[in-house]
Amino acid sequence: MLRGNCSLSQIRNIVEDSKKILIVSHYNPDGDAIGSSLALCAFLNKLSKDCSVYNRDEIPNYLNFLSATGFYTSIDLLPTDFDLLIIVDLNDFERTGPDMQNYIDLNFINTEKPIIVIDHHENNKINDANLYIDTKACSTGVLIFRLIKEFQGLIDSYIATCLLTTIITDTASFKNSNSNEEAFLISHELVKSGGDLQSINKKIFETGDIKKLALRTKIYSTLRFEKKIKSAICYSTNSFYAETHTSKEDSEGIANSLINYSDVELGIFIREIEPQKWKASLRGNNHYNLSDFASKFGGGGHRNASGFMFSGDLESLIEKIILELKDEQNTNR
Repeated sequence: MLRGNCSLSQIRNIVEDSKKILIVSHYNPDGDAIGSSLALCAFLNKLSKDCSVYNRDEIPNYLNFLSATGFYTSIDLLPTDFDLLIIVDLNDFERTGPDMQNYIDLNFINTEKPIIVIDHHENNKINDANLYIDTKACSTGVLIFRLIKEFQGLIDSYIATCLLTTIITDTASFKNSNSNEEAFLISHELVKSGGDLQSINKKIFETGDIKKLALRTKIYSTLRFEKKIKSAICYSTNSFYAETHTSKEDSEGIANSLINYSDVELGIFIREIEPQKWKASLRGNNHYNLSDFASKFGGGGHRNASGFMFSGDLESLIEKIILELKDEQNTNR
């Protein structure tokens, strides 16, 4: 049985030898996690595979134009007897959630059933699997596109829309530094194949109603700008969402918005998950390696887009971030 880094042809062989496939992506899913999962599932169904998708969380409202079949958020409701697990857009089993992590241990690792990981994040923490990882790809969806081409498969309008969503979201509509030549070439082909760019842009980048503006006003009022480390930090407590009758989805893109200002190289948005538990999202312009930085807090991601979880006091977290950034800047001088 293969283990470690695999070629596309080897991944194809594993898929071809399987009949019932489970696709899993990370909790709090974004456009890449959902788009990659649904596109792969739709394609595998075309190959007469019995395919299901699991995520601990529901599909976000801004992605509800990607209609999903065979999508599960409960371990208890999943079909049984899968013979292949495909992990997409994550590099640590922990990111599937504790229920799925236990499920993977019991049903795949302990039974030595094959596992495939398709991902583009750095600092992979999954070893006991067949890995197809390319950290230079702008999205995991690009890797799914390559796999479909390896099968010489046709891409219909639904698959094209799913894959185009992964590129648009992970490049911030081609504004991020990961917008490489391959991203444009594949996007061109996906639009030709019927990818609905208009729906993607409307749903993902539409401004929303006035309560979203009220939430963002509160968030931006917490702005802390550290000129020496070229960083802007904002946060949101759960009370912000309650007071404005909004949800976490209404604060998507805050960290990205901060790096649009000329003095800012790093945007940080910190969101309260529960009392004394926070999620930090980091977005940058190549000034820092955010994957390495996030790993210091137990997180990870990409050079210009990473994140981590933190348990403790908010002010302590902010001070720790600032101190680490100052140390890193002094080290690199």
